[in-house]
Amino acid sequence: MIKQKWASIYKCTQLLWSVLLVLVIWNLPQHALADVNPQEINAIIRTQDIALQALNTRDFTKIQPYLHPNFTITTVDNQIFHKVPEFEKYWNQQFSSSIKDIKMQLKGDTLRTFLTPEIDVASGEAIASFFFKDGKAADMALRWTAVLQKLQDKWMIQSLHFSSNLLNNPVLNTAQQLGRILAVAAGVGGFLLGAVTILLLPRRTKQPTETENI
Repeated sequence: MIKQKWASIYKCTQLLWSVLLVLVIWNLPQHALADVNPQEINAIIRTQDIALQALNTRDFTKIQPYLHPNFTITTVDNQIFHKVPEFEKYWNQQFSSSIKDIKMQLKGDTLRTFLTPEIDVASGEAIASFFFKDGKAADMALRWTAVLQKLQDKWMIQSLHFSSNLLNNPVLNTAQQLGRILAVAAGVGGFLLGAVTILLLPRRTKQPTETENI
């Protein structure tokens, strides 16, 4: 009888702790979000807009005050940067080949999870529009994830990560088309060069031999 009583108490205790644990886990993100007022959300969006403007105008002096001292940015080609000058050099190199300009804009809603009132994990989608020097243009769909932390009354970007579908890459497609064009041009050029060379070479006339004269 006593054993059954203790067993019932043990089961009730387990059930109670399980319910409490579920409630804590369920309410943790909501509690963190409840502690973030609309002014903080607006400040986060302002940091986001400044970062987007820096990419589109290639002016990174504006975003530098909003970058975390230990910030990290991971690009779509899996390169990692921790310093603004290094990323700025990489970004400007994108315009040294066939790309004339890149414009990026956010798409859809931004999903936010506040781990604490001072740490925001945001994610969403974006469209990168590529404008090529030959007048063509193409769009590439991107996904991004950012971690922002509030330091010194300012929301700073701690990390930023971009990803894309490698099978639908307008830059890669343009490069492949250019490679095919160059290959065809090289083949046609080689054929024309060979034809011209044959036409210009002096033809040797066959001299009759003594045997043929006889």
